[in-house]
Amino acid sequence: MGIVHVELFEFKPLATQEEVQEVCDRMMSLKDRCTHPKTHRPYLKTAIGGANVSPEGLKGRISHVFVSEFDTPEDRKFYLEEDPAFREFVESIDGIVEGRQVVEFSPGEF
Repeated sequence: MGIVHVELFEFKPLATQEEVQEVCDRMMSLKDRCTHPKTHRPYLKTAIGGANVSPEGLKGRISHVFVSEFDTPEDRKFYLEEDPAFREFVESIDGIVEGRQVVEFSPGEF
C-alpha cells in the first residue's frame, strides 16, 4: 500500500502573488524532477495541488495544499532525506512560506 503525503502551506503575508505562483509551480514540478537514484526515473506516483477553497471556516491561515503519493517507505525516505530536487525546493521557499504542515497516511490503514 502506498503512502499519501499531504503538505499544507501558509504563505507570509507580504508574499506577492507572483512569488506564491512560483512556489506552487516549483512544488508541482517535483513530480518530474524527483528521480529515483537507481532507475533515474520519476518516482512520485501522483502530485496534485491547489488553493484551499474550503468554505467551512476551518482553514486558519493554510492557503495551499499539495498531495503526493509514494509507492514505498523507501521512496518517501529518499525524497525527504536525500533527493536533491526536493532539498533545493525546501531551501527555495525560505522567506516566502511562513508555515508548513505535513501529514501522511496509507489508505485504509487505521
